[in-house]
Amino acid sequence: MFRTSVCTIGRRIYLQQSRNTYIFRHVYPPPVTPEGKQQRPPTENQDFQKYELVEEETSTPTGPLKVILLQDVEGVGHQFDIVEVDRELARNDLLLTKKAAYASPFDLKYYGAMKERMKDELAKRVRIPFESLKIGRELQKLVVPITVSMDNPWTLGKTIILASLRQIGVEILDEGVFLSSEPISGPNFQYEAKLIRFYIVINKQYVVPMLGRVSHISADESKQIPPKPQQLISFGSSDFLQKNHISTKPPKSKGTFQFLI
Repeated sequence: MFRTSVCTIGRRIYLQQSRNTYIFRHVYPPPVTPEGKQQRPPTENQDFQKYELVEEETSTPTGPLKVILLQDVEGVGHQFDIVEVDRELARNDLLLTKKAAYASPFDLKYYGAMKERMKDELAKRVRIPFESLKIGRELQKLVVPITVSMDNPWTLGKTIILASLRQIGVEILDEGVFLSSEPISGPNFQYEAKLIRFYIVINKQYVVPMLGRVSHISADESKQIPPKPQQLISFGSSDFLQKNHISTKPPKSKGTFQFLI
């Protein structure tokens, strides 16, 4: 029976150790002990044994952790930068992977001397701001619709590219767009739905390759080019199908649509 009770109690005990700090103060501060006399024991008065909690360590935010970066880390900083980061990020990523070290007095002196020795090499490095990298990655996900006229002659240039970018909410300076030297002119339906490569420069230092898709349009709706069946699978709304006189009935052959002309 004694053995069973010990096991039962053992299950209820929280075995994981934790260190906490509690700060208390007297509810009724005891009188100051006169110089040269012995301090009165607190057991003389029960009021002297009453305490109130001032602060608990676990209730106070720990705050960020100061570390020294040992290499360039996107979104955090460059090599040898002293930064304050979230403790979870520091302990679970930066410190474990040796991307950073604690900013202790020894490490501050050690890596400070190393940074001084490598100052010439660090000055030659080309470092692109993280914000520019982030914007560039988002832009590379886009396929810009480049709308050109099927009635009037045109030559693909910066003006058309800038107008197409503004239509999707991307504002670029005129000197920030670059095209290939090969001229593209139209109307030419050989370029319809073709992908065009052009480049955008961010902050005059980061070149982002972009893709655009040529699309001929006209003010006369009767001249509009009907979409391909593959496009209808993704963009075939009921209004769109009705406008282009396309039947929604199951096709005779798999993977195609019936066009009612």
